[in-house]
Amino acid sequence: MRTWPIVAGLVSLGVALVAAPAPAVADVLVPNAPDTNGIRAIGKGIKEIGAESLLVLNYSKEGSASSVRTTNITGVSFRYFIINNLNLELNASYFYKGDNAVARQGGLVTLGGNYLINIGRGLFLNPGIAGGGFYGKQPIKDAPPGTPSLTLVGGAARLGFGLSFYASPKFNLFARPEAVLFIGKVGQGSTETSLLNIDGGFNVGMNYVF
Repeated sequence: MRTWPIVAGLVSLGVALVAAPAPAVADVLVPNAPDTNGIRAIGKGIKEIGAESLLVLNYSKEGSASSVRTTNITGVSFRYFIINNLNLELNASYFYKGDNAVARQGGLVTLGGNYLINIGRGLFLNPGIAGGGFYGKQPIKDAPPGTPSLTLVGGAARLGFGLSFYASPKFNLFARPEAVLFIGKVGQGSTETSLLNIDGGFNVGMNYVF
């Protein structure tokens, strides 16, 4: 019985298996990981902190009066991935809404989540939604000096869908169209009016990943 061809075949198979590349198990970015040679998922426990800015055209309606103005919303965000590709995000922003001589400004805080969908090495679709509240001030147009500003207060919601790119395990960029909804009131007492604000624009930012 010729056993040599069988032995030679087994040896060749063993060599081929040893020489074959290992499966790509390092494509999931995890805390304290080295370069993953192409990130395809963001692992549980990853944290991000970064800055972002939303430049928008704004439509506003208060009572029966409406207007269009430019708006800037700039802030910082902290994100924590609770499972692979799903994070919770806390955002604190400053908003400035210019309207000729009267400019509204204040703070906006939201809590929400984003789900990342991989479409290439390091590149993800990035839909997200958040809710929270805002507080600000608005000077009274043509009022005498020293007149107290009107108070702005109410709830807010954010909705966006765009792209995130992980250029390295420590750094990413994102850009997405985003809408911010403000619902609340301006002033108080007899001067109080309802407030409905919809800001829609392009949000861009960068994050440090750790």
